[in-house]
Amino acid sequence: MPNSLHNPVFDQLFEAAAPQVLNGSHQRDVPPVDGGRWPVTVIARPPSDVRAALATLMRGALIWAGGGHFVTGREDSVHLTVRALEPYREAAAPTDDAVPIWRSAMERACAATPPLEFTLTGLTLSRAGVMAQIEPRDGAPWAFMDRLRAELGDLAWFEDAGIGRRNIWYATLVHFAGDIAHPAALVDWVASRREIERVDFAVDEIELVRSRYVVDTAGDGRTERLMRPESWLTVPVGS
Repeated sequence: MPNSLHNPVFDQLFEAAAPQVLNGSHQRDVPPVDGGRWPVTVIARPPSDVRAALATLMRGALIWAGGGHFVTGREDSVHLTVRALEPYREAAAPTDDAVPIWRSAMERACAATPPLEFTLTGLTLSRAGVMAQIEPRDGAPWAFMDRLRAELGDLAWFEDAGIGRRNIWYATLVHFAGDIAHPAALVDWVASRREIERVDFAVDEIELVRSRYVVDTAGDGRTERLMRPESWLTVPVGS
């Protein structure tokens, strides 16, 4: 997998998504239903200062995207997905039988892994939203992704049967959930931020989370929708 600070997959995503944003054929997210998206997931959260920077970028994107979208770039939501583990279940709970097995796999994978080092390099589009480009600074994050899959064994089935091996690290800032208010302006805004001043950061723990659909009130009184990760457990990396 790419280890440089320019993963060409981000370019491919932008080139494919820009026409869909412009013509309105982009993906529109809806609140989760059993068997759908937003499953129990292993995630990594950037440090608080990086989460704040990502939230600021999200607010800039929303000027052009408009309201009604999922604001997953908020500081209480933004994250890097390591691996999704099952389809969405409203009844999913930290007392589920699989949780101790997932935890053991996470602990074994983390014990053999140094802290994960990344760089925020810019923004891109996908048909589903506005994404922050997160580039591994060495091969450790890719090795960890593979190690976790191996430790999960048969319980790695969900991504194996669906998306296959991931080829980017990213944080989604806006999940489109309706029409885009200013499509051309949004495409131009993201295009002008394909490269930004780089921000290096490290992750020293991973989490097992489930996502909750939340309708919240922003500081200015506006209603916001998002999927907020509910943390079930954390495991230190490099322990």
